[in-house]
Amino acid sequence: MDLRISVVLLLIFLTGGHSLKCYTCVSDLTGSCDAKVETCRDGISKCAIMTGEQSIGSAKITVTIKECASTCEPGTKQLPTGGTVKVHCCDTDLCNAAGIVLYMIMC
Repeated sequence: MDLRISVVLLLIFLTGGHSLKCYTCVSDLTGSCDAKVETCRDGISKCAIMTGEQSIGSAKITVTIKECASTCEPGTKQLPTGGTVKVHCCDTDLCNAAGIVLYMIMC
C-alpha cells in the first residue's frame, strides 16, 4: 500500500474516535460539587456549567451543575424569585473545570 494512503488512514482512525470529555456533577446546597470526568456520547459538542444562587430569608442556597450538553445557551438570567442563573458553555475537553464562578437555582 502506498505510504501516503497509509498515513491518511492512520490520521482518520486517530481523530475519528475522539469524544468530548466534560466534568459532571450536581452540587449539594452549599455549592460544593464533586466533579467526575465523563466521556460525552456521540453528537454532544458542549460542556456546560450552570450555577445559581437564591436567598431564602437569611439563608443563601447555591447549586452547581456540570454536564455534557447537546445545546447550551450562555448568559445570565434574573429569576422572578430574585435569584440569578448563569450558564457557561465551552467545547474543549474538560473546559467546565472548577474555579469558574457562576450562579443558578434548581427548578
